[in-house]
Amino acid sequence: MNEWERVKHCVRFEPADRVPWQIGYTSELAEQVMKKLHIEEETCHVLGQNVLRFSRLDDFFGNHIAILRNRATDSVREVKPGIWRDEWGVLWDRRVDKDIGAPVNTVLERMDLDRLSVPVPNDDRRFAHYPPIIRANPNRYFLVKFSYTLFERAWSLRGMQNLLMDFILNPGFVHELLSRITEFNLALIDALKQYPIDGIMFGDDYGFQKGLFMNPETWRKLIRPYLEKTYDRAHQYGYDVFIHSCGNITSILDDLLEIGVNVFNPFQPEVMDIEAVIENYSGKLAFYGGVSIQKTLPFGTPDEVRREVEKLIRLSEKYGGYIVSPSHDMPKDIPLENILAMREVFLDHQK
Repeated sequence: MNEWERVKHCVRFEPADRVPWQIGYTSELAEQVMKKLHIEEETCHVLGQNVLRFSRLDDFFGNHIAILRNRATDSVREVKPGIWRDEWGVLWDRRVDKDIGAPVNTVLERMDLDRLSVPVPNDDRRFAHYPPIIRANPNRYFLVKFSYTLFERAWSLRGMQNLLMDFILNPGFVHELLSRITEFNLALIDALKQYPIDGIMFGDDYGFQKGLFMNPETWRKLIRPYLEKTYDRAHQYGYDVFIHSCGNITSILDDLLEIGVNVFNPFQPEVMDIEAVIENYSGKLAFYGGVSIQKTLPFGTPDEVRREVEKLIRLSEKYGGYIVSPSHDMPKDIPLENILAMREVFLDHQK
């Protein structure tokens, strides 16, 4: 079986020759690892720009998934040192976090949606990086990442405090804002049909370490209907639906299953009982993640990393439906020896 087949079998709880894995990384960590291991950079040209792709690092790790983005490569631009503007007009301070950053402006300071400029979802520039990545990864599973899908996009535009207050004081405005964002997402899903996509990962963090940002009933009333509409559209095209939501969101896992989620990520061991959750949802909801980036990978020994990864592989073999992976893209503070220990277990597993 190849990588694509293993992921597809995993999502459907079908037998495979071995457990699929994915070693995700931030751009800073990728640069460090490639430099230390003398792995050459691979660059493709998209719209006249050099776009660095770490496909050779994916080959080194034996990764099963090839990641595509839902935005143009130049849609996030540096407007002054360390400050980047995204296509919705949000300014992000990336002086510490080089990949995402933190918002420093409020596009919707007032509840005036006439001020909101929604990007063009079907602009060909948005997908210009797809063909070279697809050509470079013929046997991998193609997963499109929708960053800041709904709730995150709403709070990035309105401000977290403002939006959470709006949930109580101005629900009509919230519905209108979420509706506009959803219409953008639906049109974007429609535009993907020209590419051989296998799944979409909808990124939308709802949780702290100990629970949701909000009452689960509030989530069900204000957010769930728009997610369901979005997931339905993805399923119409045959895409698997992944969701990435950090934190302990066990209180809505059943809801996510009901509205069509196939795979849950990042599956943090610090906030969820990995084995209990896998056992409870075996045959119904697949998982992706689980290797601790808060404890084991940054602070453990290589032997501790090996034991944790081996344990998770055994769980995947026992229950099915589990892509073993770091619980989030690895940041730059993960020691190289721990990364190599994790890779060693995965590669030994395939022998």
